[in-house]
Amino acid sequence: MERVSSNRRTRFHLIALLIGLLGGLAAVAFHQSIHWAEHNFIYRMKELPGGFAIAGLILMPTLGGLMIGYLLKIWAPEAAGSGIPQTKAAYYLKFGRIRFRTALAKFVLGTLSIGTGASLGREGPTVQLSAAIASWVGRWLGLSTRQVMALIPLGCAGGIAAAFNTPLAAIVFAIEEIMGDLKHKAFAGIVMVAVIASVTERSLLGTSSMFFVPGHSDALSWKALLFSLILGVIAAGISHVFVQLLLEVRARNKMVPKKVGWMMPGVGGLLTGCIGAFVYVQFGHMGIFGIGYEDLSAALFGKLGLGILCVLLVGKFFATIFSYSFGGAGGIFAPTLFIGAMLGGVVGVLAESLGVQGASLPSTLALVGMGAMFAGVIRAPVTSILIIFELTGDYNLILPIMVANLTSYAIASKLKEIPIYESLLLQDGINLRKFPILRPSMGWQSLPVSTIMTNTVHTLSADMTLDDAYSVIKSERFKIYPVVDEDRKYVGLVHRKGIRVVREKSPEKRVCEIFISDIFPKVYPDTKIREVAKQFVNTEWVAVPVVSRLDKGRVIGVVTLHDITRQQFLQEQKGD
Repeated sequence: MERVSSNRRTRFHLIALLIGLLGGLAAVAFHQSIHWAEHNFIYRMKELPGGFAIAGLILMPTLGGLMIGYLLKIWAPEAAGSGIPQTKAAYYLKFGRIRFRTALAKFVLGTLSIGTGASLGREGPTVQLSAAIASWVGRWLGLSTRQVMALIPLGCAGGIAAAFNTPLAAIVFAIEEIMGDLKHKAFAGIVMVAVIASVTERSLLGTSSMFFVPGHSDALSWKALLFSLILGVIAAGISHVFVQLLLEVRARNKMVPKKVGWMMPGVGGLLTGCIGAFVYVQFGHMGIFGIGYEDLSAALFGKLGLGILCVLLVGKFFATIFSYSFGGAGGIFAPTLFIGAMLGGVVGVLAESLGVQGASLPSTLALVGMGAMFAGVIRAPVTSILIIFELTGDYNLILPIMVANLTSYAIASKLKEIPIYESLLLQDGINLRKFPILRPSMGWQSLPVSTIMTNTVHTLSADMTLDDAYSVIKSERFKIYPVVDEDRKYVGLVHRKGIRVVREKSPEKRVCEIFISDIFPKVYPDTKIREVAKQFVNTEWVAVPVVSRLDKGRVIGVVTLHDITRQQFLQEQKGD
């Protein structure tokens, strides 16, 4: 028995080694490809003569956005955005299954999006890229569904470690953002993958910190700590406004008809291009475009004046909202750090103008602002502390960073309870909060079915022809469809396969002629999961509609056998 256990641990360690190595190599390649694309696409535009430079700076992000939108539509829609919400959804809802195509698409689209000037970052996409590689490795090796699921946090840790060169922050991020449990059995693997990915990245790109910063010997003075506290309060407010605006613009963008929806990243690119071109023409800075590390580094050295700090802060703020909310393929880590650095620099310069003496106050607060903004937006407080420390390697900053980050996190959490990644998933109809992880003694089978049902439900009208019905469902993945009458009341179920088979011979037949009548069991939101499971055992169906008790006949969701087995897997995963 001990030998079997030892063999399993050895196999797990070898798999972790493979994931760390592949994730690190992929992250380095992604980093280098973005660096090449930025210098050959968006930065090449400023070298054009006269008005051509302005036109190029506006058109490059626009054309890049149009290309991104079209490729997302025809190739891999799941590659939109930062990738972290999609990775969390895959972990909790799909047993960790992420298509390898997603990794390839994220690499190509992320490079194209950031390289052509979108105000986005590479860190979130690197997480999804590495998680997709971990999922692919698990499936390629023939691991069970549960084992593949356990590999996702490993991939996430490897992605952060290689993207930022911050192994400690990567470990904590995988725990804070993905698993939420320090005692998870994959913890040892997460540590191993983070270390291997970081070593791989450092071997190829060097061992130095991402940012070169001056020393901050006065960071522990009472002045620095006081202004760090003030900065934390301000960062919380700005991060709240940033998140709210990003979600609002994204919600409105999702209302655009699908026929033209693919063009919206181009609109976001156009708006970003206009902001970036204005800032470059008027002030000579390119920080609005892409990652903007050059201007970020200047702020960390205290080399930027109050005016340009304010311009870059406001410009990056809105450019990031436009780039992300309109459907770009990139993350918000780097823009959030950029905005935080400019905010900290502004507070530092204002403090100096008020007569507060400090050898490096603007530089110190720029670094503190990065962490404070990260904590307010991403809501990973421990990660936000470690990531700034590892990025700079300056231990003197730990205390002011802790003061600002925890202040920002506490206030931002009060202003908006749901973090940004969960809010983004909610906009897409995915509610991770309905999957509570309970102790076995609490009996998850006694939970109401509303906690695990799929809220996204597509109904078909009873009088619809099979030809029309098939045109509606052919691009969807659902197997059963509730049928409703003209008053939108539930009258029965129809199977996707039934529509397809009968349509081939009789396309003019109506849905009401082939559906299963409403004598088939339906459930209510307060029906216990245990009772639903019994219905699946007693019938051949694998899904059943959830119907409202208050508005009788209205379908509010669907619960499937997959929903129940997924919840069981999550409980077993937590219990091991």
